[in-house]
Amino acid sequence: MKLDRITFIKVAISIGLIILVTTRIDLHQIQLEIQHLSIAFIIFALIYYTICQWLSCWRWRIILQSSGHSISTRSLLSSYFAGMFLNIFLPGALGGDIYRVYRVAKLTQDSEVALVSVFLERFTGLAALSALALIGLPPAFKSIGQWDIILLLATCAGSLVGAVLLITSPKLLMWFEPLLVRFRLGKVLARFTKVQLLLRQFSQHRQALVISLSLSFLLQVAIVYYHYFIAYQLKIYISYLDLLVFVPIVAVISLLPISLGGIGVKEGLWIYLLNHVGVSVEKALLLSLSTTVLGWLLSCFGAVFLFSDFYNSSTATAKQRN
Repeated sequence: MKLDRITFIKVAISIGLIILVTTRIDLHQIQLEIQHLSIAFIIFALIYYTICQWLSCWRWRIILQSSGHSISTRSLLSSYFAGMFLNIFLPGALGGDIYRVYRVAKLTQDSEVALVSVFLERFTGLAALSALALIGLPPAFKSIGQWDIILLLATCAGSLVGAVLLITSPKLLMWFEPLLVRFRLGKVLARFTKVQLLLRQFSQHRQALVISLSLSFLLQVAIVYYHYFIAYQLKIYISYLDLLVFVPIVAVISLLPISLGGIGVKEGLWIYLLNHVGVSVEKALLLSLSTTVLGWLLSCFGAVFLFSDFYNSSTATAKQRN
């Protein structure tokens, strides 16, 4: 009941934000602007984004190999797409990650390794996003120069760096221990302690650590370029340095569990941020919707993988009964 209530609130917030945004736009202008997205470009964008997901799976595969398990990148990619598909309908990214853990646990017969691999895959991405946000601070001062944007980016960068330090530093965790106990978050403390142990074990595989972090940074840079290509196609002439500032802000704030999958929040953020560099509300909204819908289109492949997995599991269960 509690989960249903929270989900209902998130859906209501998403709908409310979308309604608020749509009251400020010219729908006729949206129809004109969307014509810039040709079929050829959509195919290019889908291929490009698939390559980005392939990089994520390559990173995930390296992490699994460091624990003694070898799974093909193709198999991990199918799990990734299935997780993306589930995230369309489930609040947050947790549903997709749970499926990824389930799928890898079946392949490795080791649920703990599956859980740790998904966490570390996410963690290295978080570390790379932290670095990208810090790199974006100087351009924010020079090219944008508006204090609200600078403060937003600094807050996001500080939050990311703080999260990474809290996860990786035993001393910092000990400092926060009384506060966590006071607010009856002992279970969170125990999980952080276990995660730190797993990270120390992973850090012993230095080559895997360096490669996965390098791939994570390359992936984050590629995602910024992904937004740049779409913006250019929509005749939004914004510099890569500006997007280096904006993308981490949108990525971090969209992670907050205040709406369904960040819907409504992302659109509002893009309108607010791009307004500072002279981009119209219609173009800003179209950029946000384009990146979201292209992700949804790509995740449709995940439906095929989910159906195939369900069918194979059902067939195997039927054979065991017979």
